[in-house]
Amino acid sequence: MMNAAQRELFIYTRLLDGQSLRKRELADHFEVSPRAIQRDISQLNLFFEDEHLPYTIFYDAERGGYRLQSDQHELNQEEILVMIKVLFASRVLNQTELNQTITGLLNLIHSDARKQIEPLIKNEQFHYQPLQHHADLLDRLWALSQYVLQKQALVITYRRRDKILVKAHVLPEALFFSEFYFYLISYNPAEKGLRYYRVDRLLTYKPSAAPIQRDYKDRFEAGAFREYSQFMYPGAPITIQFQFWGIVEAALDRLPTAKVIRRYLPDGTSEAITAANRNVQPDEGGSVVITAQVNGLRGITMWLLSQGSNVKVLAPTQLIEAIKKEASNILNRY
Repeated sequence: MMNAAQRELFIYTRLLDGQSLRKRELADHFEVSPRAIQRDISQLNLFFEDEHLPYTIFYDAERGGYRLQSDQHELNQEEILVMIKVLFASRVLNQTELNQTITGLLNLIHSDARKQIEPLIKNEQFHYQPLQHHADLLDRLWALSQYVLQKQALVITYRRRDKILVKAHVLPEALFFSEFYFYLISYNPAEKGLRYYRVDRLLTYKPSAAPIQRDYKDRFEAGAFREYSQFMYPGAPITIQFQFWGIVEAALDRLPTAKVIRRYLPDGTSEAITAANRNVQPDEGGSVVITAQVNGLRGITMWLLSQGSNVKVLAPTQLIEAIKKEASNILNRY
């Protein structure tokens, strides 16, 4: 026969799994009186209170049994499903780390909810294609995040895309994810600016005894960086303008700072902008003029070229010339 501590552990684990427990059934299972089960439940509630845990066991009249209630938000099946789907789409983790993470997420919800989610992800998990580097990232990302918090300068060995190995003394500022890859955004004093290092290409990273200090006015602001650096290419801030015949929503989503400043009808005449129509897709053949602030030319050049004939760059001149040069280089391939 189980003692009180064993009974309480049994009750607690099943309540954590979202089960509804009936006092009489528990009493029969343990061959004790219903009063003993009531004492077990009271002891568990007292334990939660003493340890400041956000749980309470209560009687659910609708279900006719005892259930566990939490005072804090816990991830539900809808949120877990979204997280797993985002992981699939990102392809950021190798197969081992993906499976490990999915198992961990599923273990956060009740068994009934797990049974509902598993059929929805089984096929995608089986056919999952990780990125070519196949690197383990989870421990590496956590270690780097701690160096960011501690403002700990690092000496890194980094493999560039041309396979050349470089060493650098850097101050890690933030970790960012963008289009399949994690980046360590770092201040490089030798180059007097920010550099973006793909985490999977970091071969070594060791704490440096030589600190790197930055003035408060030069502090890194992650929110502003995310807003202006959509393409993970370094560069000075620039304001761009382009006329666009493509899907307006896609352009605005791609460029967080983007704003429609002019609209044109299919015949080329200007259309008045109102609050209601500013971001509305024009009729077939119509266009909009969009302005945005971005960091550097390289990333925005590549994105604008990907829009084909749906885009015409209006400003600045350096971006127009960059587009022309790249378009010429493309033609020379044929």
